[in-house]
Amino acid sequence: MNWYNLPTYYDISFSEGMREELDFLKAVFSKYSKGEYARLLEPACGTGRLIIPLARCGFDCTGFDLNDNALKYLQEKLKRNSLRATIFKGDMIDFPANRKKYDAAYCTVDTFRHLLSESKAIQHMLNVAGVLKKNGIYILGLHLIPEQGVTDKITRWTAKRGRLTVKTSIEMLALNKKEQTETLRVVLNPITITGNEKFESIYKLRTYSLKQFQKLVASSKHFEIENVYDHNYDIANPVMLNAKSDYGVFVLRKSS
Repeated sequence: MNWYNLPTYYDISFSEGMREELDFLKAVFSKYSKGEYARLLEPACGTGRLIIPLARCGFDCTGFDLNDNALKYLQEKLKRNSLRATIFKGDMIDFPANRKKYDAAYCTVDTFRHLLSESKAIQHMLNVAGVLKKNGIYILGLHLIPEQGVTDKITRWTAKRGRLTVKTSIEMLALNKKEQTETLRVVLNPITITGNEKFESIYKLRTYSLKQFQKLVASSKHFEIENVYDHNYDIANPVMLNAKSDYGVFVLRKSS
């Protein structure tokens, strides 16, 4: 079962730690973007776990995704909360262009790494640059493969919403540094008052070392790295990543 087809469980799972992430994004928009209520774009927005609170704060939000279940869940949640956002079905490398220009775009929790080739990643960055305003920003958050040290093989966390608890584990099954791919197994374990279930999903992501990601940004010819942050989400303290770094939030500035 593809975990993206389980929007309720997915949405709860990724609500863990979202407060810090959300506060950080708002701080980035304030620091690096013009306008208090920026016009925002989220590629591969999924269930809209970030769109919902950002729209509630007054941001003009647009999001797109390929998963029909996630989009339906998001549309229903917007309606329930009397919120507005522009939502449509679209691919990360071929999403429809419109006349809107955005102050900022964001793509977090490794979603960017679903683009499994360099050409697809560059095409995506070209498309995003095309819909950003002059000097617009793109916030990309992704795990990196350390050039030194050990890569974590498994990550676990638990999130709750009301009476529903969702335990999540992500395990690296295989790493191919030559092809820049890793195979992951995700297990969602929702626990309710009536029992618990387990749903397993196996898929690939593209991998990047710090140097490989820096090279990709340079190759795109449309963005420059303005600043970098880590999992602490401290807007006042950008970081200098190194060969041991395993995570980065990159604030990219449109350069052309």
